Amino acid sequence: MCIRAGPSRVSVPTLEAPPELPPPVHTPQVIPPSPPPPTTIAVQTPKLTSAHGATRNAAVVTPPKGLDAPPQAVAEAKAAAVTRINPASPLEPPSRVYDFHQQVQNVVDAHRGNVDLIKADNQELVRPRHWDYVDYDDNHRPVLYNPLSEAMTFRYFYDGAYREAFVPAGGRIVLDAATVGLVPFTAVGDSHVASGSFYGGASIPPAGSDGPPPPTYTAPTPPDVYEHVSALVAADNQTVEVGQVEVVGHDESQPAGSQDTFLLDDSTLAWGQVNDSSSAAQIRVTRTQSLPGAGPTDNGSFLVALTALKEPSPPAAPWWPSALSYTGLVVGAGLIAWTISRPRRRADLTAADPRGD
Repeated sequence: MCIRAGPSRVSVPTLEAPPELPPPVHTPQVIPPSPPPPTTIAVQTPKLTSAHGATRNAAVVTPPKGLDAPPQAVAEAKAAAVTRINPASPLEPPSRVYDFHQQVQNVVDAHRGNVDLIKADNQELVRPRHWDYVDYDDNHRPVLYNPLSEAMTFRYFYDGAYREAFVPAGGRIVLDAATVGLVPFTAVGDSHVASGSFYGGASIPPAGSDGPPPPTYTAPTPPDVYEHVSALVAADNQTVEVGQVEVVGHDESQPAGSQDTFLLDDSTLAWGQVNDSSSAAQIRVTRTQSLPGAGPTDNGSFLVALTALKEPSPPAAPWWPSALSYTGLVVGAGLIAWTISRPRRRADLTAADPRGD
């Protein structure tokens, strides 16, 4: 008798329900804070005081040479159609591959006659020309115009970063520079290097408008310009006289003695401190930068080296105009003498002729 065994039962483990997971935590999206609006309050800078006869025997720092352009080119650039620029996001050079510092070196290598090279602090520093072509519109916005036959790129520090603005040959840009303050810059083209500054604190008209500022707008007070300032160069322990000094700002995060920033002759950036009236010099300089925002810095010896840099004498007048003038005077005097003596000589000859009796 065959007995069939029933199907074997296989125990299947009971699957436990997965534990309930807590609902995901939705991390709120962190939105970076917007940059603070441009301040219309002028930066409080220290004031220079008079010193005790400091410039009496001080060597004078030679001011920068200008950057000449034909008067007609200046007038045309000043009247050219203006391009409105946000100074924190300016027009960049048209070339995608553009290095400002390399372009400066290219000018030095290829157009040595347009720049001076000054040896100071064991290095060769570029002495730029001065950029005079800065204007302001009715809203006190700085206007950079370019009368040269080459495009120029301006490098400056604004709104926490270095910026580069492009101005074509014969072109003109207006900067919506609302932040109050002195802004030094260095400009470079194909064959020139220059430096200068503009001042912010403008009233910014609405987009698409160039109307006058509102009645509530008050133009900022221009920075104080101090003339014939005595400056002690700490590295050389030598006092020099600077023709023009402006205080750019004060930064307490810098080392003591280097917390004040100056612009010298509207060309050279310098760090140091404003001295009190008991000091022999009005300011103390610990560091300079011949190309503001663009060049290497030195220990201030650049200023001492500039005292030995003399302006070239004007070209001598060609010799031939004076020679012709002198020859003309001699010939003229001879003709006059001959004309006067001729009647007298004829009279003498007549008196001596026996046929005259």
